[in-house]
Amino acid sequence: MTQRLINSSYHAQLKLEHQRPLRVVLVHPSAGVNWSGGSEIFAIELARRLSADFEVELLAGAPCSPFYYPAGGIPRTQARQILNYLPIASVLKRFITHFDIVIEHLTSSLPCAMRLLTRPADLIFPCNDYGGLAMAAFVRALIGTPILYTEHTGLLNQGRSLARNLQFCPNHLVVFSEAMANFARTLRPSQDITIILNGVDTNRFTPKGEQMALGLNKPLVLCVASLNRESHKRVELAIKAVASLPKVSFLICGDGIDRAYFQFLGEKLLGSDRFAIKTFTSEQMPQVYRSANAFTLPSINEPCALSYLEAMASGLPVVTTDDEMRRHVIADGGILCDVTNKDEYAAAIVKALNGNWQDKARRNAYRFSWDTVALHYRDVILQTILRSQGVVSGEWGIGRRGDAENDK
Repeated sequence: MTQRLINSSYHAQLKLEHQRPLRVVLVHPSAGVNWSGGSEIFAIELARRLSADFEVELLAGAPCSPFYYPAGGIPRTQARQILNYLPIASVLKRFITHFDIVIEHLTSSLPCAMRLLTRPADLIFPCNDYGGLAMAAFVRALIGTPILYTEHTGLLNQGRSLARNLQFCPNHLVVFSEAMANFARTLRPSQDITIILNGVDTNRFTPKGEQMALGLNKPLVLCVASLNRESHKRVELAIKAVASLPKVSFLICGDGIDRAYFQFLGEKLLGSDRFAIKTFTSEQMPQVYRSANAFTLPSINEPCALSYLEAMASGLPVVTTDDEMRRHVIADGGILCDVTNKDEYAAAIVKALNGNWQDKARRNAYRFSWDTVALHYRDVILQTILRSQGVVSGEWGIGRRGDAENDK
């Protein structure tokens, strides 16, 4: 895997040729509304850092950034609330797994497309899966704006989401692993691909600083996840494992279509004095992590959960699934185990709670600093704009080196 990187002088030269800053528009209609989703936080964080090199706009569901512009439509959290009052909601769920997300995609597509047609960008960066890709592909068909897309779902469900999204032919695709890159190449050999993992703000997420009263006794295990029984997060496994540890409390930070189910299960197994589900804004999350003693997310086929990085940057040990991706991301910043074995999972949590992990976790998180990740995205954005204009790489002195992940 190789990535073309652009000499530092190129950005100034390209801006001079355009006589204006290059305009990059990120799209996520749920950003600012859903604060537990990794792709939403990704869009907000990346918009902030790319603003040093580009004119940035974030089409989002609610004010969440200095670069915010309303995406329009009905965000998935609001769609979920509406659906809960509809008599046919249970029927709809049988045929469409994520009907709330479908509503978000359908209602936000036209407002986002109109914004991008009336105020064109040099590059569109949809962060909300197929809905944003379809909208961006429509705009590209009309005015030629190139598309950069990061696949956040990894190879879940045998890579169906990645296979579907490749049909929109993004000009450049970012993935989290070589396995994802190889899978994409089998389906679309000509696809431009770069490997860049998620990033974390190691200045915001730190062990030192204010904590928050969460209403639960310590030791406290934290989980950050969307709450859907059909998702790959497997939050039930974490609830059952912590429930087997009599003195340990469990906090889930998140929301979702099955929140009521998880609330019932958690209170049944742990009791209301040891279990809670809460939602917080992005600004509050550093305090939330500092207020816990360990972090867990027992998902399967997790591409690169941002919450792992935030937890480690906050000095928390991570207890999670033992697989190739997690071995690389977590390294010595936590414990990997067979989370489907309740006893083994619970023992790993106890080991995490009783150990001194802060330095290891923090040091490991530095490998994924947002400052480093944003530089790689800057280069990929410039490369994508360059190629869309038909400029030969060598004309601007572009060099080659290993993929972004190997550069860390």
